[in-house]
Amino acid sequence: MPGDHEATVRAFFGAWVERDPDRLTSFFAPDGTWSEANRDAAQGHDQIRPVFELQTGFGSDFSFEFKRLEVVGDTVFTERVDRFVINETPMAVPVAGLFDFDGDGRIQSWRDYYDWSLLEAQLLAAGVDLSGVDDI
Repeated sequence: MPGDHEATVRAFFGAWVERDPDRLTSFFAPDGTWSEANRDAAQGHDQIRPVFELQTGFGSDFSFEFKRLEVVGDTVFTERVDRFVINETPMAVPVAGLFDFDGDGRIQSWRDYYDWSLLEAQLLAAGVDLSGVDDI
């Protein structure tokens, strides 16, 4: 049964501020995937959950400003600015993301695209050690 995909995406990002990897993972289909600009895709809850642990553990004060959010069938396109704080340094990353939903209204795939060099410069300015970033 298809759901309200826009509401699900908004709820997903609303849940992000709680920094709860289990809750975030629950939005995904059991075999769902998440891929982003600088890392290999994570597939299934067992791979997605540790990425959420990493993502929600490194920062604070997460917020998401939607510039566009469009639904076409079972796909949701987001153009947004992701904001968070690391080492007391504010970060802002423009992101384009695509969410595909399964028949049960769960996220089957989430693909985020952003300029890694822009984020990298902000992370370095915040004093983040990126020496192992290629191992993530």
